[in-house]
Amino acid sequence: MSTGVAILSGGESRRFQKPGYIKRDKALEIVNGKRMIEWVIDTAYKVSDKVAVIVRDEEQAETYSNIFSKNYPSISIVSDMEGFGHSPLVGLATSAKVIEDDFILILPCDAPYVKEDVLKLLINKANSYDVISPLWPDGKVEPLFSIYRREHVLLCYEALLSHKRWRPDDLIRASRKSYLISVENMRETDRELNSFFNINYPEEIGIKKRIKINNGIKEDKIIYPNRVSIERIEEVVKTILSKNLNPNLIDDLKNSHFWISIMALSLCENFGKKYLELAGRSFEDEANYYMRKELKMLALHALLDSLSCWKELNDVKSMNRLSKKALSLRKQVSIDFEGKYLKFHT
Repeated sequence: MSTGVAILSGGESRRFQKPGYIKRDKALEIVNGKRMIEWVIDTAYKVSDKVAVIVRDEEQAETYSNIFSKNYPSISIVSDMEGFGHSPLVGLATSAKVIEDDFILILPCDAPYVKEDVLKLLINKANSYDVISPLWPDGKVEPLFSIYRREHVLLCYEALLSHKRWRPDDLIRASRKSYLISVENMRETDRELNSFFNINYPEEIGIKKRIKINNGIKEDKIIYPNRVSIERIEEVVKTILSKNLNPNLIDDLKNSHFWISIMALSLCENFGKKYLELAGRSFEDEANYYMRKELKMLALHALLDSLSCWKELNDVKSMNRLSKKALSLRKQVSIDFEGKYLKFHT
């Protein structure tokens, strides 16, 4: 099984900007003598000989090529595929188009302290899973610091983006089998877990913040969000993309809350609001599955999807009930850095 690495660097770096100053690409800022993204590139090449940097557009691609091509002659610098806008999921899908390895390790451009051994720990789990992602004690996952089976990304991304779904954790929710590695089990290779520290503000350059870990999940988890055959998911995706919608397919997705919901959203325009109700109920069923697994971030996102369905139906009772659940979860899902007050990370 081969693994390539894609470093996502197409964001706007909004939190890095200061009013009245020239806009800065934080990935190109100097951190301890090197550009921030160079630390990530150098570590990526220690675990794979196939490394790509995914950027926003051709202008950014040209800038990066001028900077990095000499020192990294084998690196691929690729702009987001056209027709879908710009989002982390688009960047991830673009990486699956240019990296032909069995698995793709996705990394952010702003994690200069990432350690080789942490990446190897993720890569060693890449076999029969669709996604391998770090898991925090509070139930948060790291979809932009994860490994994806390439064929899973290529199967799902168009159907997800056709519904304007931009979150990369949708690929976990769309998976048949995913492995979530507790960050507690990564302490042997990165005691302070600095690999996961993202630089979001100029004042964080050159400073390593200690990550405060709350009590919670300590063990790895294997999850099965969609207990259906790959052939069934392929059929659903084909139906969604061709718009040759068949309501009978719903009956074949009984153990797949996420894909029932996506299929129902596709059906409601032509077959009535009863399918929007079905999507709302099924998203909530999905959230309940994640809550039983203590996966609070995935549960929160499923609840928010359910809430959006009931809002469109103007079902006030369901909206109030789900809003209370979602607000409670949102307060619980966070990563707290010492010296910083970050209320929500969702």
